[in-house]
Amino acid sequence: MTGRLVTEIMDTRSLKELVALVESDISRYMSQKKEYSERLGSFLRESEEKYGDEDWFKQLSLDEKLPKGKSKKKEKGGKKKKKGRKGGKQEEWVPFLSMHLSSSVQGEAELMFEVIEAITARIEELEGAKASLEELRSVGIGEEVSYIVLLKEGVPEKIVIKPTGADAVQKFKFSRGFTVQMLLSQRPS
Repeated sequence: MTGRLVTEIMDTRSLKELVALVESDISRYMSQKKEYSERLGSFLRESEEKYGDEDWFKQLSLDEKLPKGKSKKKEKGGKKKKKGRKGGKQEEWVPFLSMHLSSSVQGEAELMFEVIEAITARIEELEGAKASLEELRSVGIGEEVSYIVLLKEGVPEKIVIKPTGADAVQKFKFSRGFTVQMLLSQRPS
């Protein structure tokens, strides 16, 4: 657990601080991904002798070998059905209140694949946010501003740039207006 709320607002006077936070999260998620990938690899090696000939195991092994960025598609409707067979019966996740339960080896493997997929997606979101923040830093807004940042699941999604000094408020409004005028004058006919 990250110790953060799912959605929160962060106040900062420095984009450098925000970039450092994002970099820290990327590093932490990369470490978690490595840990789960090793766990999955061990699980698959241990399970291969017993389940290696079963269709569900072959499919999981194929999914593991997919190029990075390719992800398994989830079934719609929240209920997941496994295509493999164990003891001649089709395995599936059983709904229980607000979650699903499974007692199969397939379910355990699926959990590890899903967590790796979710972590990979979060890393991609954080890397995109980091690139955006670094680009914003390169614009050079100045020191007389503060930033109010909307974080959703730890990823910066929206930023309010708020001038802090009286002179900065006037300068910031003028620059913003000037930028808008430039964009309108360059608009093709």
